[in-house]
Amino acid sequence: MSAIDVLWLPAEIESDAPRGRATVVIDVIRATTSITTALAAGADRVIPALTVSEAREAATRTEGSLLCGERQGLPPEGFDLGNAPGDFDPATVAGRTLVFTTTNGTAAIERARGEGGEGPLRLGCFRNVRAVARRVAADAAPGGRGLAIVCAGRRGRVSMDDAWCAGHLAGRLVHAVAGVGLTDGARAAQALSAELGPPTAAALARTAAGRALHGIGRADDLSACAALDDLEVVPVWRAGALVKGGEEDV
Repeated sequence: MSAIDVLWLPAEIESDAPRGRATVVIDVIRATTSITTALAAGADRVIPALTVSEAREAATRTEGSLLCGERQGLPPEGFDLGNAPGDFDPATVAGRTLVFTTTNGTAAIERARGEGGEGPLRLGCFRNVRAVARRVAADAAPGGRGLAIVCAGRRGRVSMDDAWCAGHLAGRLVHAVAGVGLTDGARAAQALSAELGPPTAAALARTAAGRALHGIGRADDLSACAALDDLEVVPVWRAGALVKGGEEDV
């Protein structure tokens, strides 16, 4: 079981996948970047919701929560915050519960949580990839529980930005963990990442998700999405929400 697998789409998650393996969900533009940023800014927890109506209901049940997320890249009517990393500053989110729904990212989290097994579930992005690699190194090592890196994709299609980040994470683990095994999906992602090199806002702007952000006037969000290793926070699923993981989660 101890190998790194990169699933380029959530649809690749199998209901009979190894039940104990660790999972990392990646949605670079922008859900996992924003959730990581929010927890780093002091948010208490993030409750993902699959639909806008479910998010509204969850926010109603959770006193003092903030309703966050997007459809078509922009916050739905009545939402407190969108899905832009810059929305989540300490003055706004510190100590608060966020109810969060997005087009692709929270759907991938739900799929991974529902069928991805009983192992730990974490979120990754370029901002915390070093910290994620440290947390999951034991899972990826020979004799470990195994690791699935799940790319959220975009509307059921492969997203280059997610696969790029997944390959970056796989590459970090290859260099840090002796004898690590890679599936074909992981090898392909690692090769893509090696070809593309470190992320930049300009390079992310050429992806489908980046072009979509430019089309709605949110291209400035790409700078945060391209930041590399500037956060140590690793969101981890615990008791029905994503919370700020610590070294005890290794």
